[in-house]
Amino acid sequence: MQLKLEPYQEEMRDFLITHERAAAFVSPGLGKTAATLSAIKYLMAEGVCKAALIVAPLRVATYTWPNEIKKWKEFNFFKVESLRGTKPSGEADIYLINYEQLQKLSSLDFCDLIVFDELTKAKNPKSERIKHIRPMLRNHRRWGLTGTPRPNSLLELFAQIRLLDDGQRLGKSFDQFKRSYFYPTDYMEYNWEPKPDAEKTIYAKIEDLQITQRSSDLLKIPDTIVEDIDVGLPVEGRKIYNQLERELLVFLSGGKEIVAQNAAILVNKLLQVAGGASYNEDRETIVVHEAKIEALKKLVNSKERKQDRFIIASNYIHERERICKALPKAVDASTIKENLEDLWNSGQIKYLVADPRSLGHGLNLQQGGSNVIWFSPTWSRELYDQFNARVARKGQTEITTIYRLIATNTIDEAVIETLRERGDNQNAMLNILTNYKKHVT
Repeated sequence: MQLKLEPYQEEMRDFLITHERAAAFVSPGLGKTAATLSAIKYLMAEGVCKAALIVAPLRVATYTWPNEIKKWKEFNFFKVESLRGTKPSGEADIYLINYEQLQKLSSLDFCDLIVFDELTKAKNPKSERIKHIRPMLRNHRRWGLTGTPRPNSLLELFAQIRLLDDGQRLGKSFDQFKRSYFYPTDYMEYNWEPKPDAEKTIYAKIEDLQITQRSSDLLKIPDTIVEDIDVGLPVEGRKIYNQLERELLVFLSGGKEIVAQNAAILVNKLLQVAGGASYNEDRETIVVHEAKIEALKKLVNSKERKQDRFIIASNYIHERERICKALPKAVDASTIKENLEDLWNSGQIKYLVADPRSLGHGLNLQQGGSNVIWFSPTWSRELYDQFNARVARKGQTEITTIYRLIATNTIDEAVIETLRERGDNQNAMLNILTNYKKHVT
């Protein structure tokens, strides 16, 4: 198949070619993989790049990059080698590795270009994987690709940028960065907020390093509609939820119990109970109510939606098991060994149920449907945006509808509000970067 880059893809390709260190903040669906491969091809043809290492989430490294290389005639000459469980031969053009395998590398001498796909995987400044490879980075070209550079906090930019430029722009110390641009909001210094003009100053420092492209600016794709479906908890479910929230310990029938040992576990337990079930200390599933299951069945079986296909996001194994039991045509994505993308886009799956962490990157599912259901919400704006972008992307011909099942008067509502705030911050950042020169005084 012959590749013809869109003008915005050419812009990204040219930016990468002319920048040894680059951060491409490019929305999902804009074809950043093809643009990056085109840049690699150019540099190899010019003799300035002998081999590239692609670091990506597992599914993206396993399917997306190999599929893209096979898809386009221009890239068929690339010799590709996976480094999962093997050492680099020194004979490939492109090496693929997932982030979890980085600590198995003993050297990066086999390549001179490294692409960090989904760069936000490197947002933690304490990451042992990133600490392992940073000393190996010398004169390597380094490109970072992501559509959500600051999914949850402005603080998350630091480690990503330092990985690309060795601390030239935002400094080498995370603590120094934090104290320079943020201030603590509590005595123990657990929470930090940006100082006045911190965002503007930070964006100014990285402006020369980045290119920002957003699908809302560049693509003519149908709108995305978000529809929240309120789900009231039944009396017994509400009682258990309130007790768990108030006492941290709930005794269920049969003597089984759900224990929340600290605040983090409590939050997790509350989210599970809002969804209808939870694990006890023996890892047994305790069903509390069926309110969300019934709301899900009502939605997919409604007269308006009965013929539609849905991708359903849920955060817990027991939720996916219950959903698949309630919907006979539902398939758990974790059980699929074949090419999931082909199965979905060819119409062989009616309801695809998936953990957003496993389906959040790399897959192009816009040909198979335009409906997403969030059975249980996620705190992560990155996972939320990336999961939705599997269908709301270039090539989608229908309006994308995002349904969110929200248990009323529960922690679900707090999660949704957090997503909104974090999304506002993300959009503000991308707006500033896109129109940077307009903000310089």
